[in-house]
Amino acid sequence: MEKQKERMIVFAGDSTTDSEKLNTFDRLGTGYVKLVHDALVAFRPEEKYWVVNAGVSGNTSRDLLARWDEDVLACSPNKIFCMIGVNDVWRRLDQTGRTADLVYEDEYEENLSKMAEKSKAVKDFCFMTPFLMERNSQDEMRCMVQNYAQIMKKVAQKYGRAVLDIQQKFDEFMKIRSGLSICGDRVHPGSIGSLIIARCILQNKTGFCGEE
Repeated sequence: MEKQKERMIVFAGDSTTDSEKLNTFDRLGTGYVKLVHDALVAFRPEEKYWVVNAGVSGNTSRDLLARWDEDVLACSPNKIFCMIGVNDVWRRLDQTGRTADLVYEDEYEENLSKMAEKSKAVKDFCFMTPFLMERNSQDEMRCMVQNYAQIMKKVAQKYGRAVLDIQQKFDEFMKIRSGLSICGDRVHPGSIGSLIIARCILQNKTGFCGEE
């Protein structure tokens, strides 16, 4: 039998990535990270993938940057997928925290840039845009999330990194069904939304299709 290739993949983010990972035996959670892992085991048995869920519920880009070295780079990843930003927006709108805790657009761009800068030695690095399962493009939170997503795309282009437009995938879904049909708070994707994210990762050329 041919020796399996080994790759370390780290998924970094907030609660969408975390998905109750501490309540699962493998620390992969119950969301898209688990779905990606299981699909790789099932459909790419000739390769060995080590998957790390580096999502932490409630994290902003500032929080993620603060633990980037320890939780992401210390794993010596071959691939990094990073989806962060919705809490940066959410906290600006719910006004429950201190003003000093808020992450505005300029800091968000700086935080993402530092993550990309720190990860220059990692061959495959992919940003994934924050999203909101809201059809109304004029909704205040939807507009802000879209603005942060554009900043992410700008940083990705600057550093020559890939970016997956997760909002676009949910927009395609919402042409047929409301986001509220699968998600009560428009942020946490649940089982169906997680499957949409996992499929985007697995099918896109920046993910695993055609990987050598």
